[in-house]
Amino acid sequence: MRIRNMLPIIFLLVICGPAQAFDYVEMPPLSEKISPKIRDCRPSDDLTVPLRASGAHVVPLFGNGYEPETAPDSLFGKQGLDIRLIRKNSIAEQLTDYMACDMPVMVGTQGMINMAADITEADPRTKMVAIYQHAWSNGADALVVRDRIRTPEDLSGARIVTQAYGPHLEYMTRVLADARRSVAEKGGAWAPPKILYTKDLLGFESHTPGRAFLEDNGLDAAFVVKPDALALTSGGTTGTGAEGSVRGANILLSTKSASRLLSEVYVVRKDFFEENRGLLKTFVDALFKAEEKARENVLKLIVDWEAVARHLLDDPGATKEAKSLWADVETVGMRGNVDWADAGNPRSFKAINNEIQSAFVQRGFMKSAHAFATADWDYGSLSGGLFDQRRAELPGFDKSRASKVVEDLKKSGDLDKETLFEFNIQFKPNQQGFSADRYQDEFGRVIELASTYGGAVLTIEGHSDPLNYLRKKAKGAPQHELRSIRQAAKNLSVNRAMSVRDAIIDFADDRGVSMDESQFVTVGYGITEPKTGMCGGDPCPPKTEAEWLSNMRVNFRIVQVEAEASVFTPPNTW
Repeated sequence: MRIRNMLPIIFLLVICGPAQAFDYVEMPPLSEKISPKIRDCRPSDDLTVPLRASGAHVVPLFGNGYEPETAPDSLFGKQGLDIRLIRKNSIAEQLTDYMACDMPVMVGTQGMINMAADITEADPRTKMVAIYQHAWSNGADALVVRDRIRTPEDLSGARIVTQAYGPHLEYMTRVLADARRSVAEKGGAWAPPKILYTKDLLGFESHTPGRAFLEDNGLDAAFVVKPDALALTSGGTTGTGAEGSVRGANILLSTKSASRLLSEVYVVRKDFFEENRGLLKTFVDALFKAEEKARENVLKLIVDWEAVARHLLDDPGATKEAKSLWADVETVGMRGNVDWADAGNPRSFKAINNEIQSAFVQRGFMKSAHAFATADWDYGSLSGGLFDQRRAELPGFDKSRASKVVEDLKKSGDLDKETLFEFNIQFKPNQQGFSADRYQDEFGRVIELASTYGGAVLTIEGHSDPLNYLRKKAKGAPQHELRSIRQAAKNLSVNRAMSVRDAIIDFADDRGVSMDESQFVTVGYGITEPKTGMCGGDPCPPKTEAEWLSNMRVNFRIVQVEAEASVFTPPNTW
């Protein structure tokens, strides 16, 4: 749905005012909603593949010559492929064709794919085989909230709307899981939010989360696509209540920060995979080549955006929207598929599936968990002649600017507001090192959070014990000595933060996980922010041993820096 097509309904809502009720839909497991017929698959010389209204699908469109049927002089045509592209956004629609083998391939977020598993995995012919990771959402999706929600922790007990069977369910369950854990670590109580569902996803003209958020004042949050998020928040700032926005609404978190959360993938029926291995391998090889060439063509300004808009948005004039779709995804190509297929990677196909299925079964989105098969290909050697080095070798953040942003947020008092999640680790008096053996669980969590929220900065904040300073002051030490103690404590805290950072990176490296060191910002606060609080200009004296030990900590924050365009290198510009 394009914004210009939303204007009539937005105008109507502004004039008439929001209603107080909205009719939501139920969301039983997909296996209780549809019962598609199964037909056998056979060897084939052609392949029917779904398209979704996602920027990643610029790649197969380009590969096919910007046509639904493969153009002879296209990249796919030159590979000897005969590909038919049909747009189907709904996983239910795809599933019906998949089970009948009219379209033996499905494409969607891994959450969407998992919701089909109760049906597909019940028959050996239709079991899913994952063959390709297409892209990550990198700004295309957002969590919009009213002004009473300041951090993810505030979603405790909230009313939240999202599309039933849609692409945001794994986004929602992961954010809520992280928020719940953060609340528990601070000693708080988490109240399960009430989740409500809409039939459609895009725009404001039908039964969508965006329209629900406009009409139902009792909603606290909505998971929406970027254009709807911008409309609800007056262009991504704070909603004024005019022109279809919601007064006080803002974007709490988008996939620009949570850039490794929504993974879009291709799966194929097992019987078709077994009978057509060569065809599918050629198709994936051609996707690698098309992905690399499409990125080059975007930079050279030679993409046929009218064709992209026609096939993805039903409007050849919507070229601006088509370009925005591309800008808000990160196609992963060969390098990304190598990481995705590696079960040891924190955001691998297996790791993401385990995370999704645990949450989906618990919430009733799926009846049971399923072990999916993968193609088990060596993606690194599947396609020759690819340069594809990009993110693995390039820093994502400008470290000096990221540090400056964190410093400015601290000075302005906005650091807590931009902090998504935080937790800390404790150390002992006079402790020098931070061994992986001792902090294995904590280091693992840092790696997992940094990997999932790949567009956010991770701050490592060192703190020092103020007791020595307090004792010296109580004994009447001169000011120059007290200043020296404060500075020494600050230096020690900086060194501790850097030691922890280095230990985490080494820990990840030992496990074959590549971390972007530029994502980490180390800060030393010395004795200026003790857990026991400040009494005037000095730390409050600890009353117990537990209070004394609580000050000996290293704190971690996941901090959003989306508004600072110069801090993070946008994807698809490498």
